[in-house]
Amino acid sequence: MANVDVDDVTEKLDNIRRNFRESKVGVERAVPNEFGIDLSASYLDTELRNPIILAPGQLTQYRDQIEKAIKTGFSAVVLKSVIGEDKHGNVSMNLFRRKPTFMRWYYDKDDTGHKYPIIHWNGGLDTRSLAEYLRFAREAYELGKKMDTPIIASFLSHLPSTLDEEWKVEEWTYTAAQLFDIGYKYMEIDFCPFIKGENLAENKEIVLRWYREAAGFIKDVSRDVKVVPKILNLDFGFDFQIEMVKAAKKGGADGVTIANRFFRKIRDEKIGEEYGTAHGGRELKEINQRQVAEAVKLGIPISATGGIYTGKDVRDYLSLGAKNTQLLTYVMKVGFEKSFDNLLLDPKEGLIAAMLLKKIHSFK
Repeated sequence: MANVDVDDVTEKLDNIRRNFRESKVGVERAVPNEFGIDLSASYLDTELRNPIILAPGQLTQYRDQIEKAIKTGFSAVVLKSVIGEDKHGNVSMNLFRRKPTFMRWYYDKDDTGHKYPIIHWNGGLDTRSLAEYLRFAREAYELGKKMDTPIIASFLSHLPSTLDEEWKVEEWTYTAAQLFDIGYKYMEIDFCPFIKGENLAENKEIVLRWYREAAGFIKDVSRDVKVVPKILNLDFGFDFQIEMVKAAKKGGADGVTIANRFFRKIRDEKIGEEYGTAHGGRELKEINQRQVAEAVKLGIPISATGGIYTGKDVRDYLSLGAKNTQLLTYVMKVGFEKSFDNLLLDPKEGLIAAMLLKKIHSFK
């Protein structure tokens, strides 16, 4: 493959896309035959068909969305994050159960003028009670099992606001136990951007305490449970970003997701309004790639996310040592099938083309 025939590659990718969408042959079987490329990746100790995972959010909260994602080709799905409760229904983080009051699209431009979508919104985690959510989670798990696709749980429970405050441990253990009873063995902790928006992440030592201790509560449910905290993007500098990863590893985390979106105050000059919003984009990708490159030296599996719009972005994260990539915004903007096809099969910016041009045959 020293000399890549672009026209030949384009034709083969078109054939793979057509056959895949007509359910004649799976992408992961066709690609090795045509190009000698291994697309497989991993999430902790589970092998994935490809490295593209649908991240938690607005597209992973209903059964039909999960089914659509699997049929489209995403190798795994992380469910929209739920707020944990104890066995009596007490929920200390109820302020994060909220619907957005606004959702606006903005665009980054690169040097060529290409536009990349960014969503600004002020919503939170899933708004359902735990009992309601568990009915959905059971459906999603059974669907994933039937279609041989990992479905990953994600939740957030009580966070102490001082170094002396005791954890409400039962919110963590009860929620994790309910998910484990359904069948979930992979659980992400969604340290979401709105934690910063509520001024809960202003003390470094308190934040590090969260990362050192929360995973242990979940793992107490069963030795079979594996926990992956999501790293916050805060304003304490790059070194502190890595300190959070170190704290998570010290606390028994089996992996980390790097890293959640920013939370910032934005002033929209067009409408004369200032608002707090969670958002990502190309800046997030650049910061997260630096974090992945450094955190991988710690020997902890990394799921990478942030600013993924092309297969080249996927390749870049994997080349830095991430085991897989998660994305949502791009899928929200262009749809399930188009986003997946573009990420994997686009002849200019898709992952396969990017691997061919860099002469990468596998990330294992």
